[in-house]
Amino acid sequence: MNAALLGLLTALSLGTADFLARSSTRAFSAVVSLGAVMAVGSIALTVWIWFGGQPLVWSMPGILFAVLHGVATCAMCLLLYAGLARGPVSVVAPIVAAHPALVLLAAVVLGSRPSPVQWAAMAMILTGGVAIARLAGANADHSAVGREALRRTLGIALGSCLAYALLILFGQAAARHVGELQTTWIGRLTGLAIIVVILLARGERPRVALAWLPILVAQGMLDTTGLLALSAGGNSDAPEVTPVVGSTFSVVTVLLSAIILREAVGARQWVAILMIVAGTAALAARL
Repeated sequence: MNAALLGLLTALSLGTADFLARSSTRAFSAVVSLGAVMAVGSIALTVWIWFGGQPLVWSMPGILFAVLHGVATCAMCLLLYAGLARGPVSVVAPIVAAHPALVLLAAVVLGSRPSPVQWAAMAMILTGGVAIARLAGANADHSAVGREALRRTLGIALGSCLAYALLILFGQAAARHVGELQTTWIGRLTGLAIIVVILLARGERPRVALAWLPILVAQGMLDTTGLLALSAGGNSDAPEVTPVVGSTFSVVTVLLSAIILREAVGARQWVAILMIVAGTAALAARL
């Protein structure tokens, strides 16, 4: 599939999952919410592999990369939740949204050579994505955050940004050996194991009301779909394009909030959204 379209599927899936996560993480702890996402993905992919007769590839490099992908995914989510909880959002979100820059740097080091038009389109998408993230937290109260606390938040955000880049690089590397389905399945199982260890260490028993199950299942399925598309980009002709387009998932979250929750979208946010749409269209047309 076209690398830009895979990125679009990533953005739509992860953006919708993040919109649902806004509610679930307030109803439960971040660890429980993330555990539910990992569990849903693990069960769904296990059923798919079992009944679909999907052959498993026993490639040690592929399995190792897939495990590292799961570790990085879990670390990124926990750090992101911690950073957003500490705030301000206007510091955390733009730093995390800049993770494709690290992926692009790695791709260039590994020999990828995007055309000038692709560079311009990806720069437009990155600029728009960071602007959306920054504008989303523009009203944060910085005066309530001390300098030391802000430094710690900055460190958490940088850690989340690095983990995000690593989960993409590890996921795409694994997909080249074992395919995106097996990569995401192993990654989900790895993440679920980490969450179980954390809950046991805390002595915490996750309790989820039945009324929340449909939301958590939808959140888990969407998150898993997004990671499948992200890993599949590793087998495309331009693997560096998928994470750049996929990083605009925050646009989907903003639009859903505007449509469903009636949150206001300012003129500058609309400009950023149009930049992202134009950049994505340009990439899709060139691939």
